[in-house]
Amino acid sequence: MIKGRITGGQFFLWYLPSMLLGAALKVNLAGSPWDGVIALLYFVSIPVAVIAAIRRSHDLGYSGWFALICVIPFAGWYLVFKKGETGTNKYGPPPGAGAANPAMPQP
Repeated sequence: MIKGRITGGQFFLWYLPSMLLGAALKVNLAGSPWDGVIALLYFVSIPVAVIAAIRRSHDLGYSGWFALICVIPFAGWYLVFKKGETGTNKYGPPPGAGAANPAMPQP
């Protein structure tokens, strides 16, 4: 189960490689020796983007299924710009609250 929350900016940074690699595949660098590498990196980046979308959905107070909004063109920008819930919700403390990394010593 995927737990935790991330901000819109963090989501964008985790989702950006997937968007850029997808755009590079659309450009269709026919005959380029990098085609296979770009395709491999794109398919590796997809699970990372999905996990980021789920964690961002959690920050907004929605279940992970809400991440499917990214399938609708331009609707995924909602996850970037919508302000997350303040305070702890059922998915955990807000991003940067300090409790996200229990291995860190608390002052």
